[in-house]
Amino acid sequence: MSESFDKPLGNEGTDSVNFMIQKTIRLEKEAARWKREETALRDMERRYLALSENPVFLLAILSGGRVTYLNGRAEAFFGFPLRERPRFLLTDYVAPGYCVEVEKLLEQAGGDELWERRFSFPVLTEGGAERWLDMAVTPVEYRGEPSMLAVGYEIPAPSENEPVAETKIPAGFSCSADNLLAAVTDRDCILQFMTEGFRREAAPMWNAPPETGLSMLELLPEGDRGLPFRLAVEKALSGEGAEIGQEAGDRFFSISFAPVFSPDGQVSGVSLVLCEKTGQRAAERKVRAEEEKFRRLFSLVSDLGIIVTRDEGRIIECNRAFHEKVFPSGERAEGKTLEELGLLPYGALKNTLYSGIGEKGSVRELKQSITLPSGEDLPVLLSAIPLERGGRQVLLLSLRETVVPAVQAPSAEAAPDPSGEKAPQERSRGIDELLGIPDREGFGRLLSTEMERAGRYRGSLSVILMDIDGFRELMEQAGEDGGKKFLRDFFTAVKSRIRPTDFLARLGGGEFAVLTPMSGYLAHQMADKIRDMVCHSHFFPGRGVFCSFGVCEYRREMSNDEFLKRAGIALREAKRAGGNRAVLAPPIP
Repeated sequence: MSESFDKPLGNEGTDSVNFMIQKTIRLEKEAARWKREETALRDMERRYLALSENPVFLLAILSGGRVTYLNGRAEAFFGFPLRERPRFLLTDYVAPGYCVEVEKLLEQAGGDELWERRFSFPVLTEGGAERWLDMAVTPVEYRGEPSMLAVGYEIPAPSENEPVAETKIPAGFSCSADNLLAAVTDRDCILQFMTEGFRREAAPMWNAPPETGLSMLELLPEGDRGLPFRLAVEKALSGEGAEIGQEAGDRFFSISFAPVFSPDGQVSGVSLVLCEKTGQRAAERKVRAEEEKFRRLFSLVSDLGIIVTRDEGRIIECNRAFHEKVFPSGERAEGKTLEELGLLPYGALKNTLYSGIGEKGSVRELKQSITLPSGEDLPVLLSAIPLERGGRQVLLLSLRETVVPAVQAPSAEAAPDPSGEKAPQERSRGIDELLGIPDREGFGRLLSTEMERAGRYRGSLSVILMDIDGFRELMEQAGEDGGKKFLRDFFTAVKSRIRPTDFLARLGGGEFAVLTPMSGYLAHQMADKIRDMVCHSHFFPGRGVFCSFGVCEYRREMSNDEFLKRAGIALREAKRAGGNRAVLAPPIP
């Protein structure tokens, strides 16, 4: 295909045109040949796959007497998967007295015809039972090595007065096999062979006993009931396996169909294997009924409920209460993690859940706070129990909202203090009692004043909202006294990183705010420095503390609520990204 123009061009390019025409014809012939080869290879692959998935025949590949491949039926015959004992010697499982003959069977011989060598011998399986195997072999090349392809099937043990080495092995299974529910038909679906077990179980299935020489299609009911069987037969005749279910009174069977190939590689019939699955079907129905019952109850409970994966907290399913509270806009939460949504710091919470479930089997009413997409913090009581869904371990989380008691207004009948001094509650309004800095109410008054000043003098103003990641868990582990000490140390550390002209306030719990006459860019830099300082401080021995930050720069068209809301959204984005980071809210266009 690397021809070039050897002759000088003449006749105004006629030689060039003729050469290209000839080359195009050769390419088309090559393409047609490649297509035929590809079709042949696919057909060969399809046949080997059908043989590999056949529920009756054992398929093995051996190299030097060692087994390098087993299909599923062969692994079931020997009693163990090949991955547990790779490249085991077949003769290690052959019964004494037959090893020499099996070694001769597996010897490489270039002059042998395909499938010329065949031998029957007993095998000692993993359970210690002796089972007989009729095996035929042929030389092949597997993964670049000369190997032997072996195909066999289990046969009944011969009687003692019939020497195995001199007896001609029958072409099919023994019809007297009662525990094997198998049959073979030709291409017209006429029964050529069946076991006694198949005859016994198939009679009530089709309301008539099957007989050799009788067409299976004549036993089938008319209409839709017999359609799955006919379609499975057609699929098997095309070279592929199929499986259907069939009722037989109060019992249920699965029927496996597989193609049977002739020596020249053509599909010559269909093999059928019955397997009773009455108990399995009843168990599956019970599981489905329980799952449906659970879904109905799960959707009706008033608490916020979610099912998450145990490893990363990825949401699998949510109930209606959760969607209405967290995503009233209709956004879907399934497939996302709790930290991506900024709801809960699952990474920090996971160890607590695991230890609680390991000790008590569940976690009950753990105090937490979830951050809603609006930026609002919602205090909840978290409960968790382990479940199994789809074959994997998951957690069912229940989030019950806690009611924060409102501050009771002073009674109109209460007499004023004769001394004229303010009551302790009145003296502490606007000031955090533990740290002596503005609380949420005091910060609101500061915010209004500074926003008015910035608008009047066209100065810069930014707000930094910070939230300690996993704060409630830290407080529970530290205890009351340890928690107070930590908050004082944290306040001192943060205070050392802000300027005297900045205002620091505690909004509640582990939430703090800094109001600074800086641009948003500089405020974001300061927030990142505070974040770095906090995560490298040693507030607790052997455990780090991390914070998330949301930064927003003030614009004159903003109201107080919008100013804080934009900073809250930036804080939520920091939480969603995994925490321990500072996010600057984008400027208003």
